[in-house]
Amino acid sequence: MKQRLQLTIIVIVLVIAGISSALYKHFSLGFSFLPSESIRTWTVESAITFTANGGPVEIALNLPNTSDSLVVLDMSSIASGYAFTMQGGQAKWVSDQATGPQQIFFRATVSSLRNGQGADVASFKKYEPELKETAAAAADNLISQARQTLEHTTADTLPDSTDAATAILILAALNNSESADSRVILNEAKYFPSKSSLAAAVLNRAGIAARPVRGINLVRDLNSASLDNYIQIIDNNKLALLNPTTAQIESNETFLSWQIGDEPLLDLIGGSGGKVSVSVLGGRMAAERAAILHGRETGSVLIDFSIYSLPIKDQNTFKLLLLIPIGALVVVILRNLVGIPTSGTFMPILIALVFLQTKLLTGLILFVTVVGVGLVLRSYLSHLNLLLVPRISAVLVFVIIIYVGISVGSHKLGIAGGMQVTFFPMIIISWTIERMSVLWEEEGPRDVFKQGGGSLLAASLIYFAMSNRYVNHLTFSFPELLLVVLAIIILIGSYSGYRLTELRRFEPLAGGK
Repeated sequence: MKQRLQLTIIVIVLVIAGISSALYKHFSLGFSFLPSESIRTWTVESAITFTANGGPVEIALNLPNTSDSLVVLDMSSIASGYAFTMQGGQAKWVSDQATGPQQIFFRATVSSLRNGQGADVASFKKYEPELKETAAAAADNLISQARQTLEHTTADTLPDSTDAATAILILAALNNSESADSRVILNEAKYFPSKSSLAAAVLNRAGIAARPVRGINLVRDLNSASLDNYIQIIDNNKLALLNPTTAQIESNETFLSWQIGDEPLLDLIGGSGGKVSVSVLGGRMAAERAAILHGRETGSVLIDFSIYSLPIKDQNTFKLLLLIPIGALVVVILRNLVGIPTSGTFMPILIALVFLQTKLLTGLILFVTVVGVGLVLRSYLSHLNLLLVPRISAVLVFVIIIYVGISVGSHKLGIAGGMQVTFFPMIIISWTIERMSVLWEEEGPRDVFKQGGGSLLAASLIYFAMSNRYVNHLTFSFPELLLVVLAIIILIGSYSGYRLTELRRFEPLAGGK
């Protein structure tokens, strides 16, 4: 009972650990469970133009912000003669000497990968500066009028949320040049960085958490556009984006913020006339690649200490090795649940790996040919009464000769598939021939055909499992799911009941009823 309890706990822990890790990578990092899934991306390029004074130059550009709806995957720079670094939320360029007109390009890859973590609301800070006395009184009048209008209006154009509807009415009143209160408030614009900042201060006075933002809406491709001014508010514990010019809510899903509040967009030392223009080009990217880039940008442990941190050559090696546990699971099911005998436990897996290189039909023909000829030659050695090691060595020599014969013969006949015989591991084939030969002598040809056929059936099923693109994708992108495979193997290992092929023993009993 104690051992059974331990087994149950181990299986449950493995399943929970494997599935929870995979779900975390899917929902938090954006890994897809489907191999062909792609996501929408944008290449956003900012061009910084200025005139250098002829001495040292330092430029700092505010970095675009990751949000709940958009993720900055990768950032790079094209700037000849400048040293480039990124730190403290800024991209920085430094040159010992620059003269005349200069142009620097900063490029970011942005994706619609969703975090779903509510980071936007959690990190939201409302705009702090407040209005002076006269403007504050005028703002109070506008706010009061907006609330009265909201109470008596039946317009379908306003959102259901009170905060959002009030904010729209306040912004519409601010845009009304005929309003005396609006003119008084706008006279205070000289004390604020922009009219959006002034509008955000009015909204904050109304009890609506607001802040000015500058950014770009990625709804279409753009060439040399400037950043637009918006206002973000907290509405029903979600972030809403308001256009201060039209006094309307716009989609926050494709808005890339670049400047929040009073933070500077561009700092320039050693030059003048600094200007930033932005270009946007839409496209698509494989979801897996986007997730890896996102994980590297955020410093995710599952990315930094994973297969993705290895060189590409090693990644390709592990991509194949990670399929071996799937083959082991197939062998365990066939032997312990179905009852199909195989020649050895792992020989079908190794043969299936060869089939991945040769393709199934070609591999089956070559395997049967090599083993068949090898058994004939091995039967002759039985009459010589050789010791085990010399006998195995002789079989190995036979196997190599068979390989050479098949390769040369197929080449002369113009059959390209015969050259693939070298993919079969010689040692494994030699041991297989030896074991089948001994089994023939001890049990007879029937058991040899049963084990040989069972091995080829298992190898074929493993081949289909390993060559399946969904299995390939899941084992490589979610290697933690192998913990679930391990749990299933352990669970099957504790089964001691009848196999499917043994149920025929009960057929006479069933027929006698």
